[in-house]
This record gives sequence, C-alpha cells and structure tokens, in this order.
Amino acid sequence: MYKEPKSDITGPFRGSHAVGEEVLSRSQLRAPLYVRLFQDVYVPSGYPITHELRCRGAAWLAPPSATLTGSSAAAVYGFEFAGVHDPVEFVVDEKVKFTAQRGMDIRRSTLGPVGGEPWGEVRLASPLRMTLDLLCNTKLRRSLPRTVGMLDVLLRAGFVDKDELAAWLETRHDRGIVRARKCVELVDPRAESIPESEVRVWLMLGGLRPELQINVHDENGEFLGRLDLGFPDYKLAIEYDGKWHDNPEQARLDKIRRERMEEHGWRFVVVTSEWLRDDPRGLVETVRAAICRQVAIP
Repeated sequence: MYKEPKSDITGPFRGSHAVGEEVLSRSQLRAPLYVRLFQDVYVPSGYPITHELRCRGAAWLAPPSATLTGSSAAAVYGFEFAGVHDPVEFVVDEKVKFTAQRGMDIRRSTLGPVGGEPWGEVRLASPLRMTLDLLCNTKLRRSLPRTVGMLDVLLRAGFVDKDELAAWLETRHDRGIVRARKCVELVDPRAESIPESEVRVWLMLGGLRPELQINVHDENGEFLGRLDLGFPDYKLAIEYDGKWHDNPEQARLDKIRRERMEEHGWRFVVVTSEWLRDDPRGLVETVRAAICRQVAIP
C-alpha cells in the first residue's frame, strides 16, 4: 500500500537512514520528490541547489575529523568562489581513511593547528587554514591569476591578514606551498573584482606592471574618470567589461567616459570575459604590442 512520505524532512539526509528508520520507503526515495546530491545523500526536491547545500550533503559522508576547506569553506563564509557543482573540498589528516565520492575533492595533509569549529557532521576550517588550502590546491586546476583574485577578495574584506598569512605559509611544507607563497607576492586588495585581478596578474606574469585605480585628469586638472588598470606613461588603459557592462545605461556611460579620455590621448584595450577565459596570453601580447607602438610620455 502506498504511504505518503513524511513532510518534516528538511535539508540533506542519508537515504539509508531514512529507509532504515521507516521514514521513507525505497520507492519513495527514488520518486521525483527527492534529489540525490551524492550516493545515499538526498534533499527534498524544490530546494535551491547551491554549493553550500552540497557541502552540507557531503558532510554526511565524511568522517567527523574531516574539515571543510578551500572554496567550499569560503561558500559557507559568504564568498562565492565555487560553482554549484564544483567539487566539495575537504582536508583530512594523512592517517585518516576516507575515500572521496564523485563530486568531492580530498586534500591529505598534516593538519597542525587547524583551528576552525564544528559544522554539522564535520568541521569548518579557520580562515587561515581555508586560505592555505585555497592557495595550495592544484588538483582543481584553478589558474594562478584566478587564485590570486580570490585572495585579493579575502584581503579586501579583511577576512585574513596578509602578514599573518605570509608568516604562516613560511612554516608550512604542504604540496603547492610554493604556489601559495607566489600568490601572496602577487596580491593587491585594491582590485575590485576577481576578473580584474586575473587581468592584472596575467600581465604581471608576462613581465608588465600595470598601475591600479588610476585617476585621470586633463591638462587643466579636470577629472576625466578612474581606470581599474593602466599604464599612465603610455596613456594606455586596460578595462575588463563584465556582464554588468551589457546594461544599456552602463554601456552608454562607459562610452562617454572613454571618449573623453580618448580626446586627451588615451587608448583602451577592453577585455571581455571570453577573451580572458580563452586566450589570456594573447591578451598579454596585445597589451605589449600596444605599449610598443607608443614611446613613453615625458
């Protein structure tokens, strides 16, 4: 005989537990009323699937000593670094046996003073530990410029202190620690978005040194506008046009501002999200060529 499923199930749950406690039958669990997040972990359908929700689901499968970290911990702290279906990141002590399921990323490490606090069935990494794993994790194939962009965000928000982070990294010998230290060298919290940081770091890796947050004035001192990135000696501006620039009013204001600067000798390299994603090295060479076409202004 068909039975109505319990209506008081909230959040992710273990399917085997629900069946074993006769809260649900196996047929009910397979019905469209529930969505599987991981093997044996479900959530009632209708829940908005977010990365944080998937973290809560993955926590049901992890050992209690596992620590949610990296971009997954960042999602809990309110930083949107991870996509919905990006792997849920845990760090576990090297001696702990834990086999990751599909959709998880396990980093084995000597945890040391991991800090953090209990979070559901696992622990949530402290800000310093979270940042360490964010910077060191090479398995997820985040580019160095994008990782620096994430660190820019954390520093700008006051989430971690640069000097404290750098000092702690000097004491660590984790896999990827050299990359982490390089990120700290390249960081600049004045950047106002991750893509802007990515453009800056790609240019720096190419041997170019753009200035940030440039206030542009004409010969009479009249303010013409502010630039995120540029090379004032060459009157060359580098601007990233994100999705918000598709707004007609924003596009109109950008056009007016750029035309005013162009009237005073400035040139623009406008970077789109597609260009940054698909050909960052070509972007660097375009900027280099633009600089070479004009001698420095006395």
